[in-house]
Amino acid sequence: MTKSSKLKKEQVLSSVDIIVSQSDLDGFIIYANPIFYKIAGYNYGELIGENHNIIRHEDMPKTIFNLLWEELKNKNEVYSLVKNRCKDGGFYWVFAHIRPSFNKDGTVRNYISTRRAASQKAKSIIEPIYQQLLEIEKDNDIEFAKEQFKEFINRNRYQNQSNNDVIYNIQY
Repeated sequence: MTKSSKLKKEQVLSSVDIIVSQSDLDGFIIYANPIFYKIAGYNYGELIGENHNIIRHEDMPKTIFNLLWEELKNKNEVYSLVKNRCKDGGFYWVFAHIRPSFNKDGTVRNYISTRRAASQKAKSIIEPIYQQLLEIEKDNDIEFAKEQFKEFINRNRYQNQSNNDVIYNIQY
């Protein structure tokens, strides 16, 4: 966590809050539900047409989004733990499930993301890993950071679990 993050207020999602958004193939928001606006601190409609990285928090390693987009481009769903930035500079943690939506011909139409509150357990496990990745990224070594995150996933894998299963188990 950066020093500035410690000074900013965390918005905490309740156990029933579900943030939903859709983005086009380039990550531009085409739908956001009311809870997304409420938690992120934007006025209704303000996020439409904005790139999803408008809420990317500085404490989030680029590596995580790089891996996330690799999976989505391969038509795979992704579970991820994400720290997002609020409009006022605050932040909120989510456990995200992002998946492609398909046209009848099998091509990807857009991406749908549903997000719930990240558990305290998940945050305590993932924050130090993300800090390590940020340090590696300072040397502009995204490939090494990706390898390090994959090693973290492998250390936490039980038998033949998928990467998504590992993230799910960290959350719960």
